Amino acid sequence: MPKRKTPYRSKIKIGVDADGKDVFKYFQGYTKAELDQARKAIVAKYITGDALEADRLFGDYATEWYRVRKEPFVSASTRNNYRSMLNKHLLPAFGDRNLRAITALELQAFVNQFGGKSKSQISSALDTLQQIFAAAKADHILKVDPAANLRRPQAKPPAEKRAFTEDERARLRQLFATHPDGLYLAVMYYTGMRPGEVRGLQWGDIDWDASLIHVVRDIDYAAGGAVGGLKTEKSQRYIPLADALRTLLYPARQAPAAFVFPGKDGKPLAQATATRMWIRLMVAAGFAEEIPDDEKTCYGPGDIRGQYRPSITPHAMRHNFITMCWEQGVDIVLTMRMVGHTDYETTRNIYTHLSAVQMENARAQLDSMFSADSPSCRKVASPSPHSQQT
Repeated sequence: MPKRKTPYRSKIKIGVDADGKDVFKYFQGYTKAELDQARKAIVAKYITGDALEADRLFGDYATEWYRVRKEPFVSASTRNNYRSMLNKHLLPAFGDRNLRAITALELQAFVNQFGGKSKSQISSALDTLQQIFAAAKADHILKVDPAANLRRPQAKPPAEKRAFTEDERARLRQLFATHPDGLYLAVMYYTGMRPGEVRGLQWGDIDWDASLIHVVRDIDYAAGGAVGGLKTEKSQRYIPLADALRTLLYPARQAPAAFVFPGKDGKPLAQATATRMWIRLMVAAGFAEEIPDDEKTCYGPGDIRGQYRPSITPHAMRHNFITMCWEQGVDIVLTMRMVGHTDYETTRNIYTHLSAVQMENARAQLDSMFSADSPSCRKVASPSPHSQQT
């Protein structure tokens, strides 16, 4: 059928305005089929919400998604994690692809590449993809979400945590008063504070009369080493000031606003400085090995970062603190509050591990418990003189 010289025109009510008047959308077509198609498009867009917006490049949409839906609402460290996942992985893989052209099979193959990596890295890749595609569906760019049913690949087993032995603890304690950076190690050892919290500690946070340390800030290297908020609401807390730590801290006290461990010009400790300080401490404590010549990295003349590799991280001090609290019978809920965990299970399941001392004590208790069952301890009853032999 030839098209008309003048189009068919019609209208459809799509709602009511603030004054109670009907709102119409007008449409046209040069054939009855075109007119019907135009009507369906208006119904889909304004009434049923089934209409799809124009397709977009993954890179453009993902960047806008981050800036609008994530950047204003998350912490500096979380922003850094999102940017890293987008810039290093997602944008190189899908940046120049249209969203509708990306299939579920492609996304699963991409996620599978993270198999064997850490649980946190797998979660970052999977969660970021699923959030982006779910948002694209909510924005009516996609009719079907290809990331909705992605499977999580197997992560590598987490490194086993252990408490220090008594000999190792003694080696660490020896450094507190003898090493130039020993006070830094002592605060971690006696408080279980996170490394960033230790670097954010100011002298005014210590209540000498009540023997308490108030944890109120964190130095976040992901945010350029800025003074920032704590990891969670529960992270703001009080920690008892042990006498052994008080003895070390009190003679070194400064003005309330000064950092206990200041960097250049009284600012927070720089990341490179903190790393060098930690390596020096671990070398002195025997927790570092010299890097082979063919693996050394040149940071600069005499920079210890390129010479030694610590076998433990600062977080090990936190783990050791929690384990020592458990060994001494400190209530686990109180321990949870001292270290700033948000829930009991985190403290119990992740950090509490039996040390060699507990295992030896348990063995002794088992020996005592089962000693009565030992064959060498059983007494054989004498036969009754009246018993009959058969």
